[in-house]
Amino acid sequence: MGTHKGERYFLAIGVLCVAIVAVVSVRSKAASAPQMPGQPPSRFLGAWCAQGDPAKQCSVSMNGLFLTFTNESGTTSSAHYIGVEQNVVSADQWGFVQGTLSQDGTRINWSNGTYWARCSGGGGGGGRNYPNVDGTWYRGGDHSKSCYIRQKKRNLSLTNEQGDSGTGNTDGRWHLTTNWAGTTVHGTISRDGNTIYWDNSTTWTR
Repeated sequence: MGTHKGERYFLAIGVLCVAIVAVVSVRSKAASAPQMPGQPPSRFLGAWCAQGDPAKQCSVSMNGLFLTFTNESGTTSSAHYIGVEQNVVSADQWGFVQGTLSQDGTRINWSNGTYWARCSGGGGGGGRNYPNVDGTWYRGGDHSKSCYIRQKKRNLSLTNEQGDSGTGNTDGRWHLTTNWAGTTVHGTISRDGNTIYWDNSTTWTR
């Protein structure tokens, strides 16, 4: 009788160990699964022109894992991806109109028959067509994390809250391209000019 009880005990322990291994294996696989590819979302970011018209400035910025689209009227919408390739988005507050990014990343074709094209730098208006970002900024709005931008026309010298230096330029009315020791980081400026949304999921405000 005691032998049978001992066998049942060890059998129960064995089943429990197998169950624990299975749970740990599932959790390990879930933890190692990619959350979101970094490159595809960043291809939407930056300055855009509705119908390719430089006078109709639009932009795409990122807040954490979410994209925010701003049209030429200043109206914004959050967006989520459709499908696994992440080249199609649905604008939630714009009647779920869908935008498809071209393979070369230079155009968003909307399902309502309109499109956005990448804004080319320049434009022959003769006036200043670049933003004024010179001054002190704060990472995430935290005034203990001061950042600085020194601007000469389109050229920028930047210092982040850790004292690291970078260079860059404004290549569109709402867009910045910066270089930090060989790493390129793009920024999209809010319509009020007081926030920069960087494509590494950080923000600077002033």
